[in-house]
Amino acid sequence: MGVFCFHPMAEKISVGAFYNPHLAGEILDAAGRIDHLAMADPPRKDDEYFPKIREKFVLLLHDYIGQLSDPVPPHALERAKRLAELYRSPWIAEHFQCVLTQDGRYNVDYVFPPLYTREFLQRYIRNALDLQREVGRPLVIESIPRYFAIHLDEMTEGEFLRRFFEATGCGFLLDTAHAWLGAHYQRRPARDYLAELPLDCVTELHIAGVAEYSALEGPWIGPVEPTDEILDLSAWAVERMPRLRAVTFDAFSTLLQPGTIVRSVERIRDRLGLS
Repeated sequence: MGVFCFHPMAEKISVGAFYNPHLAGEILDAAGRIDHLAMADPPRKDDEYFPKIREKFVLLLHDYIGQLSDPVPPHALERAKRLAELYRSPWIAEHFQCVLTQDGRYNVDYVFPPLYTREFLQRYIRNALDLQREVGRPLVIESIPRYFAIHLDEMTEGEFLRRFFEATGCGFLLDTAHAWLGAHYQRRPARDYLAELPLDCVTELHIAGVAEYSALEGPWIGPVEPTDEILDLSAWAVERMPRLRAVTFDAFSTLLQPGTIVRSVERIRDRLGLS
């Protein structure tokens, strides 16, 4: 099995996708065109394909570990260790997310970004350092787009992220569709939005599709191929990512149709010049 290195001087940029068990057969057939698979869920006991998947692909732990605005509980740390060892994951991923209320009473059932305040920054730094130390692998953190205005920030998103990465040594996991959505709902040019983020800290790039959602009355991430606009934005951003090690087509859903993963990975390779 080939591996790719977290070290910024490694030459290979891996191109992969999320593992969707209902499409395991076609994913295995595409070994060689798909370099790695991100694992959003643990393998099911009845997944007959997983042993071959583990043999043929680099696997990245992208499961839910914990809300890093709060300390990760011991049972979640042990679970993360087990999965990282099972996958032989070169790094682990989590989000800049808030799901649980601070008193632990409510779960909002979706990922929201933190407030960009000094208090939140210190909490994320402390808990990210603890997570890296306990699991014993590098950590990459993915930012979350906002689709409504919050007027409680003490700094910009870009400043918050920059200060976090400088303090922790973590890698940045950027999703260009997230950035496109953030810009869309702020009514800003997407390149201007991206230019304010610490692109030089990016280790892994996610490229997702977007679809219209009636509840939002607008676009959001969907289990579809990325648009040409998202691909063009990704190509522009990649030129500004000297530490980039992996590019992942971000789609994990039972609604994902056969052929979508392979076509999307090939389009990403072509547009980003990674063929």
